[in-house]
Amino acid sequence: MKPDTERKNYYSADIHQRKKDLHVHLSKDLRGKLKKKTRSVGVRKGDQVKVMRGKHSGKQAKVSSVSVKDRVVYLEGVTRNNAKGQEKPIALQPSNLMLLSLESTKERTELFSSDAFKKEKPKEEKKEEKAPEKKEESGKKAEEKPKAEEKPKAEPKKEEPKKTEEKKEPEKKPEVKKESPKEEKKGE
Repeated sequence: MKPDTERKNYYSADIHQRKKDLHVHLSKDLRGKLKKKTRSVGVRKGDQVKVMRGKHSGKQAKVSSVSVKDRVVYLEGVTRNNAKGQEKPIALQPSNLMLLSLESTKERTELFSSDAFKKEKPKEEKKEEKAPEKKEESGKKAEEKPKAEEKPKAEPKKEEPKKTEEKKEPEKKPEVKKESPKEEKKGE
């Protein structure tokens, strides 16, 4: 078809047609666990993916949301600061991603063996047990550091007003301009 017809079809596509554009390539491990041969699968919230192209290439992250309308995928931890300083997620094209692990659904259980689905529940419990201990230790260290930092901060503030006073003193002595001989003649 002509390019203008292709463009028209792309932007005026229905939602069920746009969903087909959200397919992401599978990693070699997942392709080995397939019951039926396929190269890509539609991405869902909770899937683990790897960024293959762009500024964030090489990062592995969990899918935080999928926009079927805009044909983009948002990942946790892949953000940028906007003009107001707020962190906003970066929209990534599904063609630039690769699936590493899956969330289970009816359709996916038909395609994959049971080994393909991630088993995070036991891992999360272990991480949660270790995390509070580390947080308490880091919390104590964080409390100690600000106390030490507060003292040096107060000293530079005292020095700054002295510097401004020194700058003002030379400005108080303005030089008097003398009129040139030409200006004196014009006045007479």
